[in-house]
Amino acid sequence: MLDLSAAQPDVLVLVGTQTGNSEVVADAIAERLGDLGFAVHLLDMAEAWPEALAEHPQAIAVTCTWSDGTFPDNAVDFAEALDAVRPDLSGVRFGVCGLGDRDYDPYYQTAAVRLVDLFRECGATEAAPLHDIDGGPTPSDVAGAVGWAVECARAFADA
Repeated sequence: MLDLSAAQPDVLVLVGTQTGNSEVVADAIAERLGDLGFAVHLLDMAEAWPEALAEHPQAIAVTCTWSDGTFPDNAVDFAEALDAVRPDLSGVRFGVCGLGDRDYDPYYQTAAVRLVDLFRECGATEAAPLHDIDGGPTPSDVAGAVGWAVECARAFADA
């Protein structure tokens, strides 16, 4: 049995999406984390602000890379503010799930990689390596992302 009792009860799940695909993945992740006993706060990145991350010691971000390697429209302001404000996130453990399309190389996952870098530069600790989804997401991709999120939850409990 999965024992996550040592983890904090709250998890922030941030969503950066252009077409809704990231939202599909984030919803599945949030549902599974809720099933595991977490109080999940699902938040569109358009409504997020960097300082709020310090209030959530556990965070998962699901975002896509758009166009020529940029963040999706609803995540641009959040990413720019995170870069400008640089809040102290030394107490935060995080994971990033990126959606992209290898056909758009060299832009594949550039927004997700940049978000990982921003979290690290602010002092946050990665709970699990970047989980990437190429194309889709297919049901198998969503299931893989949910499994990855459970690994993040295990890391939250081990913190």
